[in-house]
Amino acid sequence: MIFVKCTLAGLLSVVAAATLTVVVVAVRVSIASRSSQTEAVAWDPISLTRPWAWLAAILLIFLVGFLGEFWRLSSK
Repeated sequence: MIFVKCTLAGLLSVVAAATLTVVVVAVRVSIASRSSQTEAVAWDPISLTRPWAWLAAILLIFLVGFLGEFWRLSSK
């Protein structure tokens, strides 16, 4: 049961990080578009196509959530 709880905590960490990333990017683009002199914000979607970077980030976030919950539950 401890592994199920830890896996859920890891998945919740990934979802929370993804949600926070979307909010931060939206706020940053909003601020950049207001302060831009030309009313256009340059954004390169090709920079988001590095699958290894995304996979590494998701795995790292999952492991932090999983191990944090595992250590907390195993110390009881």
